[in-house]
Amino acid sequence: MGRTTAEVDVGVELAALVVTTASLDELLVGIAELTAGAVPAAVSASVAVTAPAWSGHAIAVDERAALLEALQRQHGAGPGLDALQAACAVEAADLRTERRWPAFAHAAAGARVLAVRAVPMLVRDGAPIGVLTVYGTAPDAFDPADRTLADRIAGFATVAVTGTMRSYDDTALSARLRQALVSRSAIDQAIGIVMAEQNCSPEKALAFLRVTAGSRGTTLQLIAADFVALTEATALSRR
Repeated sequence: MGRTTAEVDVGVELAALVVTTASLDELLVGIAELTAGAVPAAVSASVAVTAPAWSGHAIAVDERAALLEALQRQHGAGPGLDALQAACAVEAADLRTERRWPAFAHAAAGARVLAVRAVPMLVRDGAPIGVLTVYGTAPDAFDPADRTLADRIAGFATVAVTGTMRSYDDTALSARLRQALVSRSAIDQAIGIVMAEQNCSPEKALAFLRVTAGSRGTTLQLIAADFVALTEATALSRR
């Protein structure tokens, strides 16, 4: 089957991202934003890399996706985790009636996300290096064309991410990625965690993090990293 014009356009845009972005975290942001804009039914998207330096951290387009990514790690259950484990795409057509991941589904429906598709980013040996997730606001949001495009983007993204990873040695990669996590990704995830714990808006969650940082005499970035690390440690202790 030949590629559609949309698929070709996305491939060209991803190739441009590889050339123009200065780091892997910038590339991941670009992939997530490109996906949300390219898949017609997607209102948001996220991309997570499972390389050791990232430990499954995700870049989300908005606070809604950040909340759902954080909940998956907090509870150890969700479409992205299932897609990684099964090494195949996982989809829920209507999260209001979804039973596989109760906490995730409840939070998603509350955030007006009713459909989700998580696509693993697979290298040649079939091992996943990450997962690309798209979110929709209507039940059965993703039609065959949406699914095909999301799957194609995941394939393109795999090539882009692995190629970018090879440009760093392990030490430099770990240092750069950890620094990146303390910036955009960690803050987005921490906002999602606070939203889930306090049932509040993204604005109130960010304000809470800022107040907490001020009271402890530290920065927003470091407080965010602490929240993410604590949540992941708690999730691991429950397994």
